[in-house]
Amino acid sequence: MIKLKIVVRAIFVVSLLLSSSTVNAASNSNPDKFLEAIKTAQPIKIESARKKYVAENSSADLFSIMIINHFKTTEYMKTLDKYGNVSPTAPDLPGKLKKSKSGIFTLDSTFNTIDGSYKNFKFNKNGKITSFEFKLPNSTYKSTKENLQRLSMNFFDSGTEIKSGIHWKLPNNNSFVQINYENKFGGLKSWSYARGYIRDASGKNHDVVTGPLGCTNTGGSAVIEGTTSTEAEIVKGTTSVFVIPFYLDCQGSNSNPINVQFTVQ
Repeated sequence: MIKLKIVVRAIFVVSLLLSSSTVNAASNSNPDKFLEAIKTAQPIKIESARKKYVAENSSADLFSIMIINHFKTTEYMKTLDKYGNVSPTAPDLPGKLKKSKSGIFTLDSTFNTIDGSYKNFKFNKNGKITSFEFKLPNSTYKSTKENLQRLSMNFFDSGTEIKSGIHWKLPNNNSFVQINYENKFGGLKSWSYARGYIRDASGKNHDVVTGPLGCTNTGGSAVIEGTTSTEAEIVKGTTSVFVIPFYLDCQGSNSNPINVQFTVQ
């Protein structure tokens, strides 16, 4: 009986080791596959990689959603000219991805906010990515964990609806805010890269560079993004306001700024 218990225990331990080895093997290749998909700048491929290699509801998952939203928007906006005419267009150009001998990835893409170095990927028990450390060219590494949050809001005006978004506390301590915009029945609408700002929870205003730029029409969906040039008080449980330089056409001639209040979840 004792010998049987020893044998059973040995088999159990070997099984655990084999299982762990399998997970680790999958984990080691998942960051490569995940970043290779991001490099394509194609939202369909990034979404597929997200489902295969990223843990659901993790900070890496929120990071993936943010990127998918961005490239969906740039694809959509390239189909409309300043008069709202729809035409075929080329997709975003693929980026460049390098991997060092020490396992550090460096990405250079058309989405400048995500360009930098990636390392120290963390995984769940199934080998899917839960978080990682990221560094901008002029910053130190900072984990995505605890630094990406969902945003809630309830904005509706003149056919424009905004209900959700994402905040990313960047490694340089500035903030990137991405909100999900729906043009329900507003006709031609657009926004400028300049004159936008975020009023944070402390009441301080922070200038932002707003994008992606282009035109939207009735029925269109996009994201509006703003990156602060200073550190803002945007933390869990607080409310801030994103003031967006909005236009009621695609040529920037009818200015009508909108104030979108958002709460960090």
